[in-house]
Amino acid sequence: MNKVILTISILLLAIVSTFAQTEATTNDGKKVILNSDGTWKYAETKIEKTETTDNSDCSNYISTEVDKVTGSSTVAAKDMLIVSRNGGKNGFGIYVMKSERGSIIFSIQAVGAGNCIDDKNKMNVLFRDGTRLELINDGKFNCDAKYTQYFGGVFGKKKELEMFRTKEVETMRIWTSKSYVEENFTSDQSKELMNVVNCLLND
Repeated sequence: MNKVILTISILLLAIVSTFAQTEATTNDGKKVILNSDGTWKYAETKIEKTETTDNSDCSNYISTEVDKVTGSSTVAAKDMLIVSRNGGKNGFGIYVMKSERGSIIFSIQAVGAGNCIDDKNKMNVLFRDGTRLELINDGKFNCDAKYTQYFGGVFGKKKELEMFRTKEVETMRIWTSKSYVEENFTSDQSKELMNVVNCLLND
């Protein structure tokens, strides 16, 4: 009985050693498997995939334009953010830029509730986390449906700008002399606005 067990053990050991593989590394750092019959193949390397959302490429969100005559440059959103449910008949066109002194400027076209906005009209913002913000127009009275906000630098409002930098806008309302324009933001629109603001601040 012991002889049978010994014979089976030797046989199994011989089979295992026949199919044994050795791993080695080449001069250029690649791993290979060396087979006992003299053949070899590259070792399979496991690549761990990590899904991350990389918003660090600001070229997707902002651009710099240089005036060839004066040499001055303007850093601004690459595109105007359109927030509208009916193709722009009602809603907002939001254009964000950075002044030469580093202030962030929101220039907003509020369409659908009369064209006149005066210097005391307000903007109300509801963020997705439930926080609210109320601001008074920094622009002058106009009948071009234009509402303006300045943040940072001599204008202050750093806390308010931080909200736009870190929170997603859910709903925006801008009052006009006649009524108000109100629109809900999609998640993509909210994220785009956040990315534009962050990229302008980091530029």
